[in-house]
Amino acid sequence: MVEWFARGGVTEVILAVNHLSDKLRIEVARKKLAAKIVLSVEETPLGTGGPISLARAMLCKDEPLIVANGDVISDIDLRGLIAEHARSGAEATVALVSVEDPRPFGLATLDSNDRISRFVEKSGTNHRRGWINAGVYALNPSIVAMIPQARAMSLEREIFPTLASQMKMNGWKHTGFWYDIGKIPDYIIANRELLKRAEYSDRREGKAEMVEITEPSFVGRDCILETGAKLGPFSILSDRVSIKKGATVREAIVFEQTTLGEDCIVEDSIVGEGVTVGKDAKIGKGSVIAGQVSIPDGAMVKPGSTILN
Repeated sequence: MVEWFARGGVTEVILAVNHLSDKLRIEVARKKLAAKIVLSVEETPLGTGGPISLARAMLCKDEPLIVANGDVISDIDLRGLIAEHARSGAEATVALVSVEDPRPFGLATLDSNDRISRFVEKSGTNHRRGWINAGVYALNPSIVAMIPQARAMSLEREIFPTLASQMKMNGWKHTGFWYDIGKIPDYIIANRELLKRAEYSDRREGKAEMVEITEPSFVGRDCILETGAKLGPFSILSDRVSIKKGATVREAIVFEQTTLGEDCIVEDSIVGEGVTVGKDAKIGKGSVIAGQVSIPDGAMVKPGSTILN
């Protein structure tokens, strides 16, 4: 997402964080990212609006603030959204995507000029295709000033409906890809769909000799796949993953710096960063393995298991 922000012309990103903020600070510090990163830490969760108020002193008072939810992934044209926001004269511009079932999302009603005349957050009543909030906004400083300080609040429930009723909010229709990845099943679906796209499929940046790879699959930087390893289909290896001789990885997402031992089997699972899976171990379908976990040689992880560190 930081790379996407940078492509859109954003030079500084403020991460509004609460849970595991100390670990996130370490992760951000050790990565070379495309924009400057600043953390704004909430002592308690503040919803979708409270973090903006908390970070008020960090914001530029003379230009729009770009806000994005951390649990969506898309190829929204950020430069286009910003330009349309400036052209329209709206106080807020919301990226919108069309979905078959808008009930779990914020539903926008548009006029002929793409002004949002009504905004309803997760109404649960509309079963027809509609334009929903994609979780990316341009907000004028006047909108930031509307957000109450020192309390949790929801942009979608407390600010957007008011702006819509006053015809001060514009919609930016996005027709590219967009995924909500806030839940693990949705995260898996998004990754598998992205594997089918030309710009992500068939990437080979690791070292692989005498390896059987079934497409679509993705191999990150500095991975090592030893002789007899089998990868895919629908498998993703993050950077610096090592797969030993004879190991099989099917329909799995493996995070960075993880080692999969000889003749182990990992299928339809998510394996966190820095994990060691022992020789002849088997990770059952639907399992989630947290980072820094060690799975012993010959272990059998039952399908649907969650293993925390």
